[in-house]
Amino acid sequence: MIYSEEKSRGLAVPLIAILLAIAGILAVLVATGGRHDSAAGRVWVPQVQQQGSGQ
Repeated sequence: MIYSEEKSRGLAVPLIAILLAIAGILAVLVATGGRHDSAAGRVWVPQVQQQGSGQ
């Protein structure tokens, strides 16, 4: 006789952990996304000095 076994709860714990991690990451992004610090996105790029005026 064939009968189906109940699914184990082994998948529920990792799934809950992943969902909690995603929720935590989103919460941090929302909390830090409200800052309007214009210097945070700036990157310093050194200027290339031209050697000679023949260019």
